[in-house]
Amino acid sequence: MNCPKLEGILTGSNFNKPSSSRREDLFGLLKIWKQSMSVMLVGIMLLFAGCTTQPLPGAIDSNSYFAQGVEARIRGNNGIPPTVGLALAGGGTKAANFSIGVLQGLTETGVMERVDVISTVSGGGYGALWYFSRLLNPEGNPQTASVPLSSGFLASKFFQDCLPIKYVEYYADSANISSVGSRESYSSTNPIWSGCPRSATNYDVNSNSRFHSDPVRYQNHLRGYQDLFGSNAPFRYNETTRKKLQVYLDYAGLSALTLGAMAINVVPNLVFDWEIPLSPSRRRYEAGIVRTFGATPHNCNKLSVACSEDTRPLGDEAWVRNDLTFSLLRQQYEKGAVPLWVINATAGENRSWLYFDGTPEQKRFQLTAFEFSPYGSGSGLFRYSTNQLDDLRPWQAVTSSAAFLDSQQKVLKKWLAIANPALKLTTLDWGRSVPNPHISLAENIFHKLLPFPLYLLHGRAGDSADDFVNIRLSDGGQSENLGVYALVQRKLEDVIVSDHSADRSGSMADLCRLKYGLLRDQGPEPLYVYFPGLANLDQVCNQDLELGYDIFRWDHPIVLGCITSNPRDVICSGALNAERPHFQRLYLIKPALPSAQSHDALGRKLEAVGRDCRSGTNTASCKAAVVGHCHQFLAGDSHSRHIVGVASRPESWPLENDVSCELISFMMINAFNKGGFDDEDLCPYVPQNGTAAITADSSPFLFGAYRDLGSYYATQLRWFFGSDSVRPMGDIVTRHNRYRQVIESQMQDALIPVTRFVDGKAGPIGICLR
Repeated sequence: MNCPKLEGILTGSNFNKPSSSRREDLFGLLKIWKQSMSVMLVGIMLLFAGCTTQPLPGAIDSNSYFAQGVEARIRGNNGIPPTVGLALAGGGTKAANFSIGVLQGLTETGVMERVDVISTVSGGGYGALWYFSRLLNPEGNPQTASVPLSSGFLASKFFQDCLPIKYVEYYADSANISSVGSRESYSSTNPIWSGCPRSATNYDVNSNSRFHSDPVRYQNHLRGYQDLFGSNAPFRYNETTRKKLQVYLDYAGLSALTLGAMAINVVPNLVFDWEIPLSPSRRRYEAGIVRTFGATPHNCNKLSVACSEDTRPLGDEAWVRNDLTFSLLRQQYEKGAVPLWVINATAGENRSWLYFDGTPEQKRFQLTAFEFSPYGSGSGLFRYSTNQLDDLRPWQAVTSSAAFLDSQQKVLKKWLAIANPALKLTTLDWGRSVPNPHISLAENIFHKLLPFPLYLLHGRAGDSADDFVNIRLSDGGQSENLGVYALVQRKLEDVIVSDHSADRSGSMADLCRLKYGLLRDQGPEPLYVYFPGLANLDQVCNQDLELGYDIFRWDHPIVLGCITSNPRDVICSGALNAERPHFQRLYLIKPALPSAQSHDALGRKLEAVGRDCRSGTNTASCKAAVVGHCHQFLAGDSHSRHIVGVASRPESWPLENDVSCELISFMMINAFNKGGFDDEDLCPYVPQNGTAAITADSSPFLFGAYRDLGSYYATQLRWFFGSDSVRPMGDIVTRHNRYRQVIESQMQDALIPVTRFVDGKAGPIGICLR
């Protein structure tokens, strides 16, 4: 019987890898034991299971897989091939909120109509789930996206919102400020403030109010259902620091369920490796994602909907669970109605737990980046298919892509040998295991009969498709967290990157992972990542130097870079030749704040208003400063913004003065009050709260702040992709010329790395919003 896989085990080729130094005798004995056990397992397999590798249903080579949809897009896009990609990175609920802001900014400026592909990871997938659910659900879109929807329709329908009454009351309720009026005289019809109704649902029973038709229900639903793990009154319209009892009750109940599950978990998932999903926390987490970002909010104006002043009822989840399919996404993509959606998970990391050669490194992207798209699924390791793995639906792919607690992870290298078994022991193992279609049923059954520790030696590690009994899907951030890799493989010319994972230290870990991952992933043709506006990026990527960029002096609203096959093109000129044909422009957006010394209006506005609020946010001078800014911002129509032309400095972006009233209001309340800033670096938590902290306990107001910050930065991209008085739409030549103009400017005024603290931002303590 010809069985290369088993022959490799018999000869020990899977375990006797070269080592640069001699191991201790104990490790040598353990290796011998492991090899002996492997030989025994092989013998049993030959007797009972045989050796058969199944052909992959719907198999397709990688080049053909990535080329799918190009011709259809050309037909549906007036002959223009796909050129623009949007990468929405991981980062939990914070990433989702920032992503929705990015989608809002791109939509309101018309840039979203140019985006051909959206690639998402983890929390970025939450935001995309919300976006595609709104575009394709007939309840919110009677056209059912039969034709591309206009940006104006999308902005007015799904992104419409109002200023929370909390801010109106806090800043306008002052005897010294008569221009706005007190809360007693406040009305939701006030055209200056565009404030929300008093009800937490933002619905007004007054038939004369513009809120009587429940126009902001889509954003209100997102605000109120921010806590993904909430089960006890999950619609919560309060700060994270208030009504903590509800949160404590939720987690106490979840802890009790987890303790019970741990007892049940012992036999199927510890003694044996059946990988039965018994985790209560995983079910709660997945349910929260669908409830918040997939469900369709009810219209409180309908008689059948029972809305109260304090609670918006649970939305309808049936459509997103049953009717949002990859087939529908493909159909609408080929019509040119929606972008291509690629959902990225991790699969293929070794899961043996027996690390005899030291802590293993993360594998190459080609081996671990597993994607789902309307044209199939797969990876370089497991190969590509026109079928969906296990017939998963988009919401299931999203929740798999977001399983950040999983024993497959290799991110926490220091605690790997302890953390991964502990996750499995405590049922905090959120990934999804799917039978590997390459493996025969007999071998799968054989694996399930193996007790601990024998099952660790079989079907859980390797570098080929038939080395794994199951395909374990977990958080895409455990492979490539930005979502850029899928866009690199599709060779799109322009890639917008929303890098919103936790990075308070400014160490750019995900960008560094992409940079070095592409270098080693392409074999003889490596790709190089350059950002001329980020000085000494290689040094920052060296974690031993403890350097980072100060996120409170992030003086370029969009940092430009490139991915190129030319190692000498460090200035991203785009110079190509026949031997080096790869070049992609990168536009990096990040949750960070500029300083007052920058050319960016946001930095100047934060400093100017903060000057009056630093000594106390409850003072008349602070309130007057915030109200003055909000008068200026809210007097305009946010859905009819227009480009203001090209200024003499490339740093003067169009729409840069549209600094959100809600963002300024939030920052002034939180930046200078206890509980709103980090005790270590004395700067506000926003714009870099921890991923786990916000995912576990967010608020309507954190949502608004992150959404508006993402929207603010995304609108600036119109200078590259939108229309102005010179050109009807963003042509390639003009776009590249503007790209080069900004690159040269950022090179002259590059962000300089500084010393970073272990648990705080890089740069001096307390120097922020100045």
